[in-house]
Amino acid sequence: MHLDLSPHLHTEECNILINLLKECHKNHSEFFGYCNDLDWEMRKCFKNEYMEKRTKSREHGNVMRKRLHNPPEESET
Repeated sequence: MHLDLSPHLHTEECNILINLLKECHKNHSEFFGYCNDLDWEMRKCFKNEYMEKRTKSREHGNVMRKRLHNPPEESET
């Protein structure tokens, strides 16, 4: 079972691999392993996407924690 394969959720690179895998499955039976290489590449692409999102989220969390612990000092006017 794969993640949601909707195009708006993935990078262009992964969308190309998704489409190639779908075409492969149309032309060949899924049960004989003919499309396994494409499937592995697609999963590797999904993992890279996940790692990039995770890193970006972690960096954003660090920034937000710093803002919470060090609030800007308000100037008295």
